[in-house]
Amino acid sequence: MRNRRRALGALTVLLMAAPAAHAAHAGHAAPAGHDRPRLPLPWTDDLTIDRTGNVTPDGSVTLYGSYRCVREGAEYVRASVLVTLTQGRERHGLGGYDAVCDGQRHRWLIDAVDVGRYAPGPADAEVTLLRFDSGGSFVPLPRNAVGVEQGVRLVGGDG
Repeated sequence: MRNRRRALGALTVLLMAAPAAHAAHAGHAAPAGHDRPRLPLPWTDDLTIDRTGNVTPDGSVTLYGSYRCVREGAEYVRASVLVTLTQGRERHGLGGYDAVCDGQRHRWLIDAVDVGRYAPGPADAEVTLLRFDSGGSFVPLPRNAVGVEQGVRLVGGDG
């Protein structure tokens, strides 16, 4: 009986927190002074980027992160993780990573060569999970599922 009460209490807390987390995920701003981290929901698309990336002496960059792409009833949904990196006057799209829309969390890695003159230090990354949904048409149409903008630190490595 005690375990049932604990389970019911935990379920109640989760259900009460879900609308607030969903509102934060949908882009609703929290009141001033109430900055809470965004809670990813298991039934929504989600995207992260690691705070540290690698840069070689020739300027090649490697960035990492994770994503979850939910199928939403479609048989197969094509998706990509796209990354843009800015450091000083350098701003380049680093390429894409083919994503799997199966509802599970996966790691992504972008290894960009000959894209600019990046150096160790702070940079800004913009990461987007782009879905290609058919929506009943013959040609899949792209739509931004989720995006993240975050500062990263590029750490030097061997070339």
